[in-house]
Amino acid sequence: MKIIHFFIKTNIKLILVTILSLCLQIIGTLGVPMLVAKLIDEGIASGDSRSIQIIGLQMLAMALFGAISAIIGSYLSAKVAAKFGFETRKMFFDKIQTFSMKDADYFGTGSLLTRMTNDVDNIQQMIVLFLQLILPAPIIAAFSLYMTFTYSATLALVPLIAILLFGLIVYLLMKKGTPLSLQIQPKMDKIIVTLREFFTGINMIRAFNNQDYEEERTNKRFSEYADGMIRVNKIFSFITPFAFLLMGIVFSSILWFGGNLVAVGTLQIGTVSAVVEYSLLTLAYLMIAAMVLVMMPRSLASVERIEEVLNKKAEILDAEKAVTLIEKQNAEATLIDLNHVTFSYDHADEPVLEDIHFKIPKGKTTAIVGGTGSGKSTVAKLLLRLSDISSGKILFDGVDIRDLTQEELRSRISYVPQKAFLFSGTIKSNLEMGLPNATPTEMNHAAEIAQLSTFLSTLELGYDSFVAQGGTNFSGGQRQRLCIARALIKPADIYIFDDSFSALDYQTDAALRQALKNEMSDKTLLIVAQRLSTIQQADNIIVLDEGKIVGQGTHAELLNSNQTYQEFARSQGISWKEQA
Repeated sequence: MKIIHFFIKTNIKLILVTILSLCLQIIGTLGVPMLVAKLIDEGIASGDSRSIQIIGLQMLAMALFGAISAIIGSYLSAKVAAKFGFETRKMFFDKIQTFSMKDADYFGTGSLLTRMTNDVDNIQQMIVLFLQLILPAPIIAAFSLYMTFTYSATLALVPLIAILLFGLIVYLLMKKGTPLSLQIQPKMDKIIVTLREFFTGINMIRAFNNQDYEEERTNKRFSEYADGMIRVNKIFSFITPFAFLLMGIVFSSILWFGGNLVAVGTLQIGTVSAVVEYSLLTLAYLMIAAMVLVMMPRSLASVERIEEVLNKKAEILDAEKAVTLIEKQNAEATLIDLNHVTFSYDHADEPVLEDIHFKIPKGKTTAIVGGTGSGKSTVAKLLLRLSDISSGKILFDGVDIRDLTQEELRSRISYVPQKAFLFSGTIKSNLEMGLPNATPTEMNHAAEIAQLSTFLSTLELGYDSFVAQGGTNFSGGQRQRLCIARALIKPADIYIFDDSFSALDYQTDAALRQALKNEMSDKTLLIVAQRLSTIQQADNIIVLDEGKIVGQGTHAELLNSNQTYQEFARSQGISWKEQA
């Protein structure tokens, strides 16, 4: 439980103050039975009204003291839990930022969401309940037994036996129920994944009229979780009735034995009343603590699940002595050099990319074309170091990208993903992801190149227009153009377009390419595409097939000499003979 130890170590003062306030609350709680005994024996029994008034005021003061301490303790307990949640989620978020795609896939999106939300909530609830209900129980039990022993060793045996018996029952139930409790959270993961798929793909479900199947699938996940919870609750349902039965037996036994001791003059009536209150108070706290302990296995499982993420060694790490890129007066002609690069996934039979070797010159447009699964997009992800190469080198301005910090590398690259994704907010907030505090002039320039100006003029709020999560309130082409504008507004050494013109009509595609040529002729561009019309003006075109380079040259050169490129041209209605 390293995360718990770390939190206690870094917040020791707050935790100690919280425990102190709770101890004061316990003093207030335990002080009342003592005063009750005194009230009966010294006031009521003797008929001394003044003693009754004084002791009554003392009882009132003690009750108020306990109530104020309880309020402070509750506030501080909630503060401790809230601080734990804040710090844990911050560490969790920072850790996920270091994950590669492989690391994230290892856990799965649904599981990461559950761990960051539901698991942290479980621990926060447990912290509050532990401080307010579990922690006081053994203190109250120990003090009550001590006070009872000081009154009568014979009477003390009654609550002692009851506590031991209750502890044994709770232990047996915990031993049986804990393994079942540990299985609950993985089932919650499955619910989150299923619901996420349902909400994301709701239009597809309707399109295929598949509602009945999805309802059956989601109900199955709900039933699995519900069945698990029912099995756990059945086991722990014995705690409450057993505790009440035990309280009744203890109450009767103390009155029986205590009454006999009062009859022979060994004890006073007030003492018996105090012992009854101490015993019932002890059992009540133990019963509540036992009910709370039912949640403990789930909370401990949540701690382990969070620590599993925090302890996960990231696949991609910055070098211990990272190199800083220095702007050179005599800059090299080559910006990026892929030097015999091979990349394959773990346990894969064939590499995704094999012995790839080409250069991306500065101020030129380089394109990559190939069929589905040829590894085009993988090249873009490797340049961003979202995954690490298996062998070879990728040099950025003459420096191996593994010797650069990930932050510096990605600060020099502007990227348009294959799947256009926008964040909830406004068009302005999305563009500011590329350039924080961008001026209206800079936004207008990026929008003009991305062919967004006409579209923006139709929006009443312009750049302040609302963007739904994922940009679902815009069409595919509008999302792509917004993503392109977001990338263009960012100052970068290279701009990567990963098949990011696919949703554009031919007229918009042509206008965008012309704008890029006019406005960014001095910039380094890497365009990954399937449409040959998108890349035919590129200075150099790399042709990939099954992870290997099968051709390289200009559009005209490849039409004349490369069979794979000719097949692409033929499939898109381009005659290479005419082009030749």
